[in-house]
Formats: sequence, structure tokens, C-alpha cells
Amino acid sequence: MKKIELTVSNASNTEILGKATLYLNPHLRFRDEAAVCVGHYECIDNESVALDLLNKVADAAKQEGARWLIGPMNGSTWESYRFSLDNSHPIFLLEPYHPIYYNAQFLKAGFEVIGNYFSSLDTQIPFDQPEVLVLEQKFLSMGVRIRPIDMSRFEAELTQLYPLISDSFSHNFLYTPIEWPQFLDKYTQAAGFIKPEYVLLAEDAAGNTIGFIFAYEDLLNPANRHLVVKTVARKLERQWAGLGYVLANQLIRNIQGKGFKGVIHAFMHENASSKGLSQNFAGEVYKRYALYGKRL
Repeated sequence: MKKIELTVSNASNTEILGKATLYLNPHLRFRDEAAVCVGHYECIDNESVALDLLNKVADAAKQEGARWLIGPMNGSTWESYRFSLDNSHPIFLLEPYHPIYYNAQFLKAGFEVIGNYFSSLDTQIPFDQPEVLVLEQKFLSMGVRIRPIDMSRFEAELTQLYPLISDSFSHNFLYTPIEWPQFLDKYTQAAGFIKPEYVLLAEDAAGNTIGFIFAYEDLLNPANRHLVVKTVARKLERQWAGLGYVLANQLIRNIQGKGFKGVIHAFMHENASSKGLSQNFAGEVYKRYALYGKRL
């Protein structure tokens, strides 16, 4: 993926006041038009500096033939994207941190909100609700098995997960494909803090991987133990509808008696089906994020 680095410096060119990276993702489209994205954005709290920087980014995007500029996004939705709308709660592990004034800088530069996201916090941690147990029994009768990820054959497990996750995410907002080496690298980087009982796979009667849930402990806040649910995916065929609820229920069973005070359902799009999953497990919205776009 081609990248263009852009900076704004002080009058004497001795200090960088703002910088950003323009990512030319050939697969990215918005409203059926070619789009590029701006990421790794850093800027001082100065309106004119930010406007200068974002105008430079927009000019470079126009020269590349893009009709939309989207940000913040570090190349694709597989990477870090979105700005937090407030910092009133401590950040959790893998949640990006940035000054809140970045939102105002993007809006002043002519961007509009094109996506709203949220994280919810469930402090009640209910499980084994009757409707979920009915679903669980249905899948068990079909020969479905839920098991922890096997870290002794981690790459082989990822080989099975790659097509499942890619297909499951393919209808997500602003989705673009990821190549196998990049996918492998992303999850290999996370291997150090994976606990198998928090990363579960569902297999059908033939042993094919049909569902996946990825969660981890929020190691940034050990005094207030939370489990972060980052990814829930399943095969899209109708027969597997509800499998995400069953995986989440098994995950919450697995953390009983381990001192967790809550479960964070992270980074859900306001229109995503995972929103229903969070509500089903009594999650309450406690953080919000925005993604911006600008017509060029």
C-alpha cells in the first residue's frame, strides 16, 4: 500500500508541529467512489496548523484521484481508526489514545462524521440466559463443539480462521481485504497476551471452523479487572445465526470466579449486529468514537 508522509513545521523549519500519513488503499471506496485515508495523525492544539496540515493531505489525495478522504484510519479497518469523543474513562488495552481536540480539527477542516462507534461495559456479567441456552442446545445437537484456541499449533489455527474472519467481516462498513501474511502478523503480535480460555473457536460436526470469539484481559487497568471482547465472527449462513451469543455465553462462563468486575464489548459500529450481542449481555455504552470523511 502506497503511503505519503506530510508534515507542517514552524517558520524556521526547526520543529514539526503536525504530521500525518496518507494511505492509498486501492480497495477502499465510500459511497461507490474512490477513497483514501489519513492516519497516524498528530498535531499541536492550534487551529491554523491543523488546517494547514489537513489541507495538504486533501491536496495530495486529490492528486491521487481520490473523491473521498477518510480518517483517522491507518490504512484500513484492520488497523487503528476512529477518534474517541471523550477521555473521561481510562483507556483499555489496544484502545488508541489521542487528544480530544483532534475531532474539532477535522470538523474545522471540512470533514463530517461518516461513522459512529461505541464500546459498552457490562458490570453485571449475566450468563446462561434461557434463550441462549436454547440456542446452545440447538448447536450441540448439530454436532457443534466449542473449544479454546490451541497455542501449540497457533499458525495452523490462524490458517483456519483467516477465511472465516475475512468472510465474516466482508460486509462491514469500509471493509477492505487483508492478505494472509498481514493477517498472520497481526495475530502473532497478539499471541503474547492471549489466554486460550478467552479465545474460543466453534467447529461443526466435520471439524470446520464456523465461529470465533477473541477476548483478552485489560492489562492497563489491573486494579479494576475487565475482560475486553474485541472480535466475534461466524460463518454467514443462516443456520449459524445466534452462534455469536453462544460463544459469548461460553466465554463468560469461563471467567466466573476469576475476579473480573466487568466485560467491555469494544468498538462496535452503531448499526452492527454485535450491538445486539452487547445489549443481550446487559452492556451499557460508556465510550463513543467517530470516523470522519471529506468530499474532495
